[in-house]
Amino acid sequence: ALLMVQAYKRNIICPNKHAGEALKWHNSQLLESETYIGGHVEALEAGVFRKDLDYKFRLDPAAYEKLIGKLDGDLRFAIEVEGGLKLDEVTNYDEVRADILRRLTDLRDRPNRIEKPLIYHLDVSAMYPNIILTNR
Repeated sequence: ALLMVQAYKRNIICPNKHAGEALKWHNSQLLESETYIGGHVEALEAGVFRKDLDYKFRLDPAAYEKLIGKLDGDLRFAIEVEGGLKLDEVTNYDEVRADILRRLTDLRDRPNRIEKPLIYHLDVSAMYPNIILTNR
């Protein structure tokens, strides 16, 4: 985009694109093209979920305990760093914190669940198709 802006300012219709080094090597092998190597994608569970069917979920209570322990720090980060606000500017902090804590505690205390999923499809593979094609 920056190249196009500079070209527009100089009345250049079609700027030349920068070409990188022509030959790249990996383990003494010539690469035709470079892709992201060593990618790692983790999923809570693989499969296709429907929001109208019940599924069995087995959660890790220790993971939820860890989230509960970090709740105040995570909320502070979300508000101050990501949101750009001061904590005292949030008028319903205690209500929101209590709701999140209640939900995390319920997940921790009832780790074996049969319920309809709230997130029923997350297509991570579409984000990194080259990883799937080249690093099976």
